Amino acid sequence: MNELRNFLGKKEGKKMQCKSCNTELPKHAKVCPKCGAKVSDKGPQNLKVIAIAGAVIAFIGGLLPFVQNTGDVEKAYSFMNIQMPVFWYLYMIALVATILLCVAKKEKLSIITTAIAGVIFAVAFFVSPFLEYAGRQQGKGGTVINKYNNVMLSDLLSNGENGIGMGTFVVIIGLIVAIIGVFFDLLKYFKKEINVDAKYMTNSINKSVWSMVYYYRWFYVMFLPALIFVLLFNYWPMLGLRYAFTSYKITNPYYIGITHFHEMATADIYFWTAFKNTLYLSVIKLILNTGAAVIISLLLHEISNIIFKKTVQTIIYLPHFMSWVVTASLFRLILAPSSSGMVNTFLAEVFGMFGGNPSNGIFFLGDPRYWVGSYFVINVWKDTGWGTILFLATLSGISPELYEAAEIDGANRFNKMRYITLPALTNTIITVFILNLAKVMNLFESVFVLMNDAVYDVSNVLQTFVYYKTFGGGRPDYGYTTAVGLFRSVVSGVLVIICNYASKKVRGRGIV
Repeated sequence: MNELRNFLGKKEGKKMQCKSCNTELPKHAKVCPKCGAKVSDKGPQNLKVIAIAGAVIAFIGGLLPFVQNTGDVEKAYSFMNIQMPVFWYLYMIALVATILLCVAKKEKLSIITTAIAGVIFAVAFFVSPFLEYAGRQQGKGGTVINKYNNVMLSDLLSNGENGIGMGTFVVIIGLIVAIIGVFFDLLKYFKKEINVDAKYMTNSINKSVWSMVYYYRWFYVMFLPALIFVLLFNYWPMLGLRYAFTSYKITNPYYIGITHFHEMATADIYFWTAFKNTLYLSVIKLILNTGAAVIISLLLHEISNIIFKKTVQTIIYLPHFMSWVVTASLFRLILAPSSSGMVNTFLAEVFGMFGGNPSNGIFFLGDPRYWVGSYFVINVWKDTGWGTILFLATLSGISPELYEAAEIDGANRFNKMRYITLPALTNTIITVFILNLAKVMNLFESVFVLMNDAVYDVSNVLQTFVYYKTFGGGRPDYGYTTAVGLFRSVVSGVLVIICNYASKKVRGRGIV
């Protein structure tokens, strides 16, 4: 009715009414003077996303090389190997402050922090000398220390071997985009969006951010411990991503640009094997677990005896609460090629296989031909019961009247499942599949406890690859493993974005 009144009001030149409180609105009003509700969504768009995108681009540029040797990819210089690395931290802090200020709608201050980041970049680029790694030498007390030579930018660019690195261009582009985004966002201050006297506005629209913060100050005080915990244990460790671009030397890593990523892409066959194994094992496991959960849910839904149904549900759920260490130990006994292995003993005594001797049986967890299948079976046994909870909840929400109507029309049990049950489950199946697809790169524990040297080629995934590369013996290369972890995180982030988009299309809202 309100929409009709507004439409007629526009046609007849009359005043419109607020959709929230039905108050007549002044001409060209953007906000209701009584309740503060927005009248129209039209007006200057808030383009702070451009400023945030520019700050993020400049942030990434701070991780890339400023000076790059055209012939030797290992010779690269950036914030991380200048004489005063404090510039790097100040630069990153300034960009983070820009993002936070844009989110808080303090664009006038965000342009100051963006400019500060640009000044810090210029000072570090032209004033602070770079540290050129010159090897290691023995110091006092027999300790081994890294030796560096101080090299100015003019010396690096004048020798004909070095050129401007990609990081320089990325930083400049990011800072320009951030400043342009801030200026665009500031334009809204020069346009009158609200033609209503502020004294009539009693809601939070007329209050500044700091007044709102002060009003709810005790809530922020209670929130402060959790915020500090998240910053220390979730965000502060993210600064370690810079080591993905360094050759990690204790006490003083030196920057080598994208050497690790170049090696990953061109020289490390074990990395690509681990990447393919990760995708294969994760996706197939997801399909099998989801399919098994749907089938078991449908079977349980057809059971009319409540006591028997609850008993079966409990038995199916129990494996989920077992740790993977216990699960791996249990299945090593069940699948062992010996008299204690239940499967090989059954095959030998019932079917006469292996000459009747279980010790000559199949080493399921030690043979590459059987390990993958065994892994999928173990995962289905352990996780399927837990996955049935969501599907049983959906099935219990189906109206019994639909089944009664179908039965009156002569539908049998199969037809009722086909035309009522499965369509009702479709949305839940797609949602569960999408949500779990975002986690396909987080495969570690289930593989780690079941793998061994004999099946390394088919069981090694990205996280186990990083683990063995770091702790598997010899001198660990923390820079390289950090680069692998960063690559995995980027792929996971892309999958999350894709799944979030798919979730919006399927169920109308995203996963983040």
